[in-house]
Amino acid sequence: MKTEACLVIGALILATTAPAGLAQTRTFRTPASLEGVIQDTDLALKPTYNFEGFIGRDLVNLALGTALGTSRSNEVLAIEFACDSGSANLVVFDRTGSSNLATIATSTSIDVVQQQDNDSAAFPNRERFVMRMDVATLGTSSNGLAGGFLTVAGRVFLNPTNGCPRALLVDTDRRQDKACGDPTAVKDREDKDR
Repeated sequence: MKTEACLVIGALILATTAPAGLAQTRTFRTPASLEGVIQDTDLALKPTYNFEGFIGRDLVNLALGTALGTSRSNEVLAIEFACDSGSANLVVFDRTGSSNLATIATSTSIDVVQQQDNDSAAFPNRERFVMRMDVATLGTSSNGLAGGFLTVAGRVFLNPTNGCPRALLVDTDRRQDKACGDPTAVKDREDKDR
């Protein structure tokens, strides 16, 4: 069984932050829900495909070459944003070592729309984005990512003094979810740190 070239993130909510070390990027722990297309064969060896749901910790396990369902206490799915919104990486972040263990996907294009709620602020304070990301080949042949791409849509809250993404404990624009066609948000209990 292998993963076909298309994975789509259904919801991406920025939840908590971990400093990235570089002044121009910010890294955030993020719960995620994904729909994967899995290539397989039937009993007559004809190709078949199936849809498979994944959550963020599944991506972490595949990137690190461990079986789905493996319990992890320190490694989490995170997204790393450049402060200018020009690039992003989906990474496995090690909370103990405060470093990235693997880069799962790298953005190839990002489109953003921003909102500035305070006219006197130097920068906008909210942003919605959609991006395409190339997925790296990681893990093992039995537990791994075979490449492909992700289409990621989400929101980022920006620091109005410097324009860099920032973490919020409370999601402040849920009322826009339906208008934006967002799927149901990934609840922290679904993609919980263990």
